[in-house]
Amino acid sequence: MKKVLNGMIIGLIVLLLAACGSAQANETLTAQDVYERAKEASSKLKQVRTTVVYEDFWRTTVPDERMSVKYEMTSDAQLQPDLFKQRVNVNQLGEKSWQADVYKMNDRLFIKKDGESEMEEAVSGSMTELFGTMIAAVNPTLDFTIFESFADDFELEKIDYGYRLKLTLSREQYKEFRKQMLAEVTEEALAEIEDEYPLINKFEMEISIDGLTYFVSNFKMTLDTTAYSTTKIDGNSHRVKQKINAGYSRFNDVETVNLPAAVQEAAVQ
Repeated sequence: MKKVLNGMIIGLIVLLLAACGSAQANETLTAQDVYERAKEASSKLKQVRTTVVYEDFWRTTVPDERMSVKYEMTSDAQLQPDLFKQRVNVNQLGEKSWQADVYKMNDRLFIKKDGESEMEEAVSGSMTELFGTMIAAVNPTLDFTIFESFADDFELEKIDYGYRLKLTLSREQYKEFRKQMLAEVTEEALAEIEDEYPLINKFEMEISIDGLTYFVSNFKMTLDTTAYSTTKIDGNSHRVKQKINAGYSRFNDVETVNLPAAVQEAAVQ
């Protein structure tokens, strides 16, 4: 009799566990649910390895000027406390390519270019000062605050290892995104954005998210726009093409970030 009862109890437990597992597997999440879980997971992340490839091209017709630059970066970051080391390769149109090491310790940021004996410090302590707002928004982790105005516009796609959030912005949303990405918000800069009429050839963003941890594993953005002035009559236009691919791995599994002695000494001065 005991054996029969034990068998029934074990069978009941197995059924309950299977039911729980099935319920979790069949849990229906919206794009906003996944977005919020990813944002929460990101806030708790302690260590991460990041690789970034960023291509930026722009051209104006009046005056006829153009610029093209490509950044390739690999970094290891310890986020609590804030320690960061990064290897950078930069190729810019008409300029000699250069490489550098970037280090961060709390709110102090240093860069040492290959072939130079002295380190330079970013006055603001921000990646924006060195490489612009777009790179600062994805490195070493994805900054979710840039999406707050568009959180309800994400579309959700289920992928093998988790989820993909996809975002396509309208003309007015693109203007709002540009305002958020300003390195310095001034009346002149805001007026310039409002003055433009952008034709969006393509503007897509994708955030890939692990289905178990909800850590962001990849962020991609493709932008191709041509903006025309609505107040100037010289026919001026501004073409912008940007591509960014940021990969994240080694979550909470990065070796201790050891900074050079010179960085540590400079950071405490």
